[in-house]
Amino acid sequence: MRKGFTFDAALCINCKACSAACILENGLRPGTRTLFTWNEHALPLAGVINLSMACNHCAEPACASGCPALAYTISPDGVVIHHTDRCMGCGYCTWRCPYGAPKINPALGYIEKCHFCADRTTQGVEPACVTACPTGALNMTEREEFDGALPAWFPDTGIKPSVFIKNAGTNHKPFIIPAGNESEEDVEEILTTQGTSSGSSGRLKEEWSLALFSVLVITASVILIVSALRGTITGGFMPFILMVCAMAVSVVHLGVPGKSWRAVLNLLSSPLSREIAMVLMLAFVALLEWMKPDILPPLVTGLLALLTLISIDNVYFAADRSFSLKLHSGQAFFTGLYAATWFIEPTIIFIVLSMLAAISVVMRYRSSEADSLTRALYYTRAMALPMVFMLIYPDSPVTDIAALVIFITGLMADRLLFYCDFRPPNIKDTITEHFAKEYEKERDKQRQDAGIS
Repeated sequence: MRKGFTFDAALCINCKACSAACILENGLRPGTRTLFTWNEHALPLAGVINLSMACNHCAEPACASGCPALAYTISPDGVVIHHTDRCMGCGYCTWRCPYGAPKINPALGYIEKCHFCADRTTQGVEPACVTACPTGALNMTEREEFDGALPAWFPDTGIKPSVFIKNAGTNHKPFIIPAGNESEEDVEEILTTQGTSSGSSGRLKEEWSLALFSVLVITASVILIVSALRGTITGGFMPFILMVCAMAVSVVHLGVPGKSWRAVLNLLSSPLSREIAMVLMLAFVALLEWMKPDILPPLVTGLLALLTLISIDNVYFAADRSFSLKLHSGQAFFTGLYAATWFIEPTIIFIVLSMLAAISVVMRYRSSEADSLTRALYYTRAMALPMVFMLIYPDSPVTDIAALVIFITGLMADRLLFYCDFRPPNIKDTITEHFAKEYEKERDKQRQDAGIS
């Protein structure tokens, strides 16, 4: 039998006692159990929708499968337990979990999450959040399966959450807003008042080391790819140094740097473990080329470099991005190929990839309106593309150096834009989007029925 939570939306009064009890009982930071509210202020005739959410202790937890340090275990009753003594604070589980259950404790560096009050439930006592609920809206349950236990508006994540939500149907209908009296806030106020993601500046402040790590690995990979395409031996000195610097920078991102050695423990299911393993392997191969230049064919190292770039992109496949273009010019694989074509023939390949990069930048134009930092990065990237072409054709040492500097600057700006676009999945935003779409459809239907254009 799997343990899980039952939530009755009709009984919830939004008192937040469940959230407070979780904090007091376990000494965790606020947000371990969160109460989301939709339609709290706008559209009062449509009804308020509440949802108390903590870890859903999924049957196929994305946090556990993606954790490179094997810091998660699943108990026989289905409870997903996080072990802080194994955690290195990489935060990858926060990217993969669509419910936002794992949270980084910035003071301690490691992850914290709901563990179903295991110390209480093993003694036959209900979790603290359940006992604190004054209306009985939140309860503990044991079921073989939780299939069909979620309302239509709850997103299907494919990881089988152990939660049963009652009395939260789709009968919340908006009232008619007469044409001409509607503003953008009418729909936006359906959103929950709780914040979700930080702005571009905050994201880059948190993840600058990851961006620098990617740039260093991409640069080393480009050198090896160009060497392979030309059939030459580079010696491996520069790629090796770049890889060493990349690994040193990546440790800065960890909340518990002393446990960075655990990063490669989950090669079976963690894309992050595979990325680190590929980077270490590529660094070792570069070292071999430096010490013994003839030990490996250039094509082997070039192929390994391409696989390393692919492993970097695989880390980010677990998250959503705010752009629709699949071939993003800030992706590591595309960036590596794009940069490599600068140094090889024929030139038409570089021109084609530059056009694809330009299309990608145009498709992400909306990002330039977010804040001043994102606008600056966007225009840096947008201006770099034509300036490079203007400096290529004179074919002089001065213009070539200038073009290369601008080229690298544009690629760095593009990589930073990639991190601005990057958005981990978020249950609140996903449900909010559903409500907003349903609201708009119902509004248009009512207007049509009432003869309002």
